Amino acid sequence: MNRRVRVLQMIDFLGPGGAEALLYTLACSINIARFDLHICGLRNGSPYALGPQLRALGVQVVEFKQRNAYDLPTLFALIKYIRKHRIDIIHTHLLASDIMGRVAGFLTGKPVVSTVHNSREDFDHEPLRRQWMERWTARLMCRRLVVVSETLLDEIAEWYGLPAGRFLAISNGVDTERFRPNPEVDKAAVERSLFGEDGCDGPLVLSIARLTPQKGLNYLLEAAHKVLAVRPDVRFAIAGLGALQEELESHARSLRLDGKLVFAGARTDIPELLAASDLFVLSSLWEGLPIALLEAMSAGCPVVATEVGGVTEVVQRGALGLLSPPADPDALAEAILRALDDPQATRARGEAARAWVKAHYSMEAWVGKLERLYMRELTKG
Repeated sequence: MNRRVRVLQMIDFLGPGGAEALLYTLACSINIARFDLHICGLRNGSPYALGPQLRALGVQVVEFKQRNAYDLPTLFALIKYIRKHRIDIIHTHLLASDIMGRVAGFLTGKPVVSTVHNSREDFDHEPLRRQWMERWTARLMCRRLVVVSETLLDEIAEWYGLPAGRFLAISNGVDTERFRPNPEVDKAAVERSLFGEDGCDGPLVLSIARLTPQKGLNYLLEAAHKVLAVRPDVRFAIAGLGALQEELESHARSLRLDGKLVFAGARTDIPELLAASDLFVLSSLWEGLPIALLEAMSAGCPVVATEVGGVTEVVQRGALGLLSPPADPDALAEAILRALDDPQATRARGEAARAWVKAHYSMEAWVGKLERLYMRELTKG
């Protein structure tokens, strides 16, 4: 192909989230001499949307007003966009975009690849009709399905009922330069931004997550209560937005965590937050390969994480961080205390994690694998 390859990335919503952050990473790193990147969000309306940041990079961004997963006006508008901009290949992310993008690709004769960002539990929580549509469109209208961890390959292939040859494992990538250890960060200023003028005198434990059931934050709150009973000097911060905010805030009040734990909302200073934190905690009930975990490890921030999905793979079965079973606040609290009570060993794990992520999960390696995938699928005709 003598001209640049036109790639359309599709996602449900250009808001805060791991899959969405990956599109920004892709936009920063893709070879613009070979690829013309277009990014589509099926829904819009968030003040934290990535659209303006992507446009500032020179990416063509389109956002529709999808009302449901089977919205015909949005499908027709999408088909019109694909034809007008002569898109060569479509890459879908998340369920609504999977269904809409595959149908649009089928109707326009364009190849489609889809990334499965989570473990099978994510699909199992969807209505049966959507599960059926996800499987049906994948079988008939999708060239290749990408999983974000080798650990997930077999279970995802089984869920779809497709041969393993239809799948490819490409681990997520992170900007290891943006998320790097920063000893010059003003830790006191970051703490004041979270807890007010008093800041915090003891260790800071950070979690970055959407406030949804998947992230298991109710178990983190209970673990925080147990940790504070032993180490009252510890402070906790949870950065992120989501539908469970009021419920989680109520739960935190019932555990008398006021002043000890804050919900920090959406933050634009994640690298600074990680640099100022003594420990990062992931309490998820299921995962694919969480971007927040990769960012924390890249920043050299020691991690405690639940043993789910691709987490075990990236944390090297506990060598680069402490692992805890999901939905177990006692075990999670024990792991947090173990990390805080042995800061020397904890820092050493954080440094080793930084080196591992830099070597195996860089955004350059991830983007290169995607570029090669696109060219292979296009040369098949």
